Amino acid sequence: MKNNIPVFTDVRGEFIPYDLKDWDQMNISINEARYTFRGLHYQINPRQTKLVKVIQGKVLDIIYDLNSANVEIYELDKNNDLFITDNYAHGFLTLEPNTIFTYLVKGKYNPKDEHSIVWDTIPEIKSIIESYTTVDKLTISEKDKLGK
Repeated sequence: MKNNIPVFTDVRGEFIPYDLKDWDQMNISINEARYTFRGLHYQINPRQTKLVKVIQGKVLDIIYDLNSANVEIYELDKNNDLFITDNYAHGFLTLEPNTIFTYLVKGKYNPKDEHSIVWDTIPEIKSIIESYTTVDKLTISEKDKLGK
């Protein structure tokens, strides 16, 4: 599921071109705190395919197969990206402060059909996150705590 978005580096820094013709939107998540958790999100109408990329920092990327309940975990750092098909719920935990994460999304956003799975209801995901940090150190929205 790894993908390769080109990164061009020279003395000025980095340039990352995105070809947006096959995508409906681009999102940027700027996370100030280490151990910020976002997810596990998915949408059913239309389903969404995502290409996620770490621009700065490091994340524990979590995908949950909605069909088989299999969990896949990836540690992604700067310039790593991951292609996520539309049968997965997705979330991530920042492992460094000031992590910047982008999403290219295919499938228009539809708030009526967006869903969340509460991360700690899936034992494998709960165990993995708790191996990185304690629950009281998580920065997490009320929406993601409640799965709404």
